[in-house]
Amino acid sequence: MNLAAIGQFWSRWMPDAPAIRWAGADISWSELDRRTDALAAGFADRGVGHGDRIAILSGNCPQWCEVTVAAWKLGAVIVPVNIRFTAVEVAYVVADAGARILVVDAALAGLCDRVDDDTEVIAVDDLDAVRRDDLPTVWCDTADDDPAFICYTSGTTGDPKGAILTHRSFDMASQGWAQALSLSTADRIALPFPLAFTGGLALFLFCYWSGATLVLEPAADPDRLFDLFEHERVTALLAVPVIIQQLVDHPRWDTADLSSWRIACSGGASVPPTLLQAVQARGIPMLQMFSLTESSAAGTILPNADALTKVGSAGLPVLHGRVRIVDEHDNDVPTGEVGEILLSGPQVMAGYWNRPEATAETLRGGWLHTGDLGRLDDDGYLYVVDRVKDMLISGGLNVYPAEIERLLAGIDGLIEVAVVGVPDERWGETPAVIVFSAGAPVDASVIVAACRDTLADYKQPRYLVVRDEPMPRGMSGKILKRHLRADLIDDPSPLVPLR
Repeated sequence: MNLAAIGQFWSRWMPDAPAIRWAGADISWSELDRRTDALAAGFADRGVGHGDRIAILSGNCPQWCEVTVAAWKLGAVIVPVNIRFTAVEVAYVVADAGARILVVDAALAGLCDRVDDDTEVIAVDDLDAVRRDDLPTVWCDTADDDPAFICYTSGTTGDPKGAILTHRSFDMASQGWAQALSLSTADRIALPFPLAFTGGLALFLFCYWSGATLVLEPAADPDRLFDLFEHERVTALLAVPVIIQQLVDHPRWDTADLSSWRIACSGGASVPPTLLQAVQARGIPMLQMFSLTESSAAGTILPNADALTKVGSAGLPVLHGRVRIVDEHDNDVPTGEVGEILLSGPQVMAGYWNRPEATAETLRGGWLHTGDLGRLDDDGYLYVVDRVKDMLISGGLNVYPAEIERLLAGIDGLIEVAVVGVPDERWGETPAVIVFSAGAPVDASVIVAACRDTLADYKQPRYLVVRDEPMPRGMSGKILKRHLRADLIDDPSPLVPLR
């Protein structure tokens, strides 16, 4: 199969329907097919063929999607590059993938200075000059397991690794999501976060697979998102918690016309119960999901019917998927106990690019080892507890920062909350609460009282840090806890004892 055939299908079945909405204008399915035919012919004229890699370093724009579909028609592979990378990191990814072409937008051109001369750099604004309407249409019959993308992980434990996501893995992931959410050609789905982030890329693919309209935005602006609901009649917003929280905290939240919004879903970070409840209070089923790059952004999702009865659950596996919870020896743990989350199914990556040892370790036993901790309830619903690497051990007992963060997320005035482990002479590690309140005073006694009433003594945080600026975040919107932890180890002076 070839993912490009999906776009060709829609271009025949509904040629004039909008595939992409951008800056107030539509690109129809037939126009998308025609433009990508010409772009594929232009890339082929430059020597690009089956298996070659095309890297993209760009903010959101329709050309991002066009380059992707054109690459598929050639059997070429897309390498999304994190738009927050430094020039050194960009050069590493481009070189590691062996990209033949790097497409870059003008705002990020300065990050290409270290890219090897063997890679041709093409500006997004120059793509029209690459298109060749005068050359024959090209097409490659790719195999199911041919790579469609090499998506690099964030590199929190070393150099980024490229997850090989195939035509089949993203086809099955998209099918699973489309069926779980009942996506159709009537849907208009907003994408306000980067296509370069696997979650953004996946959302494009979910729209593409189901024939929905992708309402593409350059950034996550709350006012603009409200306008999209009220005037563009957007039906779905699937985003990391921080984006949806910005809507809930906005002055327009209580009065905006959200009647078109039928799908709200969040994941990629711990979702506070208060956020789920706030969205559901507006009559919108707020769902939670669990996925990662290595599973083509598809793992589990909470069914609509369970939005109120299974609050806090990340749901059930997507179609053809499976989930297990195991201990450190990969043995299944009893129902209700915490262990590492394992996934399997056709949506799982083929492996890491040029990393056979890392591939064997992550996919051992035929299961994707996610590095995330969770538990299953009696009905088989997944509850995500924390990242393995975020977990701390205090006095020999496991402490999950996400549990504390969910508890504190409902305290008024705390705009952002993160919990990290800091060194402690007696306990080895102990939790520290880091907050950002935009200058408003923080009452430490409220934090202490909330934890004392709910958490066991070994879980209770012993330090508070009040930041003057928002938390550092990665492209996906996740708080970069490793930066917070490293800063406190280098300089513990901001730590204020809570008791």
